[in-house]
Amino acid sequence: MPDDLEPRSLAERLDLGTFIGGLVTDLKMLREGKISVRDAHARAELARQVLRGVHYVVNAQKYLEGRALPTQPSEEK
Repeated sequence: MPDDLEPRSLAERLDLGTFIGGLVTDLKMLREGKISVRDAHARAELARQVLRGVHYVVNAQKYLEGRALPTQPSEEK
């Protein structure tokens, strides 16, 4: 199976590790005075909106998985 067709976790598909690393970098930059409070606030608001979207996706997946019909075990010959 090609790499691009293999199922991956939501965290991998959305590259959440890099996203969170960016938030940590933003905090460090704010503490070092490299970005303004206003800029940090804008970045935090964007991050909040992205995470809200992730929350919606996770809840939708839970809902759909809960509604999925159970599979019947296959009989091997």
